Amino acid sequence: MPFADALRAAVSACGLALDRIQHRLRQRGTPVSVATLSSWQSGRTRPERPGSLAALPHLEDILGIPSGGLSGLLGKPRPRGRGRREARMLPIGALKPHADRVAALLSGLDVDSDPYLIRISQYDRYEYGPGRTQLRAWNRQILRADRNGPDRWVTLFYADEPGSGVPRLRALRNCRLGRTVKDETAGMLAAELLFDRPLHCGETLIMEYELVNLVPQQPATQGSCGRTLRMITREYLLEAAFHPTALPALCEEFNEPADGGPATSRRIRLDSTGCAHALALNTGPARFGIRWTWND
Repeated sequence: MPFADALRAAVSACGLALDRIQHRLRQRGTPVSVATLSSWQSGRTRPERPGSLAALPHLEDILGIPSGGLSGLLGKPRPRGRGRREARMLPIGALKPHADRVAALLSGLDVDSDPYLIRISQYDRYEYGPGRTQLRAWNRQILRADRNGPDRWVTLFYADEPGSGVPRLRALRNCRLGRTVKDETAGMLAAELLFDRPLHCGETLIMEYELVNLVPQQPATQGSCGRTLRMITREYLLEAAFHPTALPALCEEFNEPADGGPATSRRIRLDSTGCAHALALNTGPARFGIRWTWND
């Protein structure tokens, strides 16, 4: 049976309107517009983009059909451009705990732009004070629109330790703060960073923002920082900057692939300013970061 026919029959059998299906997909962090769902049913288009493929297992579950009942009908992807290969994108909050709480947070935000924003470059700088606690995290991203219309980026923050508090988010460059939701118990913050205007297909944007900790944290003997790279990222630069009176004894870079492949690590050294950095090129989906230990 063709994909479009199977989808149309499943939607009819489940009794849900397309807007309700869209709402449930958005709650799971894999948004698909009503127009796209309608286009899939009619056979005009089919799921091919990373965000669309990531949504298929959730769509199958919502419609009450066996796993692979839709994705197994797609066959080989159709060529796009000059042999372009689409990268798999993980949903927001992937590789993190509290998936149910993440879905609850994201349900109050507009994540429709997420599948159509490609991360070209990412630079994160984490700063640590004399008490070994994180003071500030500064972020710069270069994003490219994969279609007309993306107008926001949704960021999700997890506190390193329970009870360490949710930081203050500040928009710094080419964005402004939209809706923000918090889960103080889980130490999570989700927020919309709104662009000055919707992007055109192929247009790039340099965006900067920061997170400032408001609650003093307990001194630690070890720590880590990093990011879940939800799709293949061309360049990710990560920097951990330490106070000269609280330099760690050992730092290492780590890379944990999302597909279950073997994790890797290597020792890295501090530079003359007390900073450790790690660079990932064409990496993801994966959890990539720096971890360290202090001498007591």
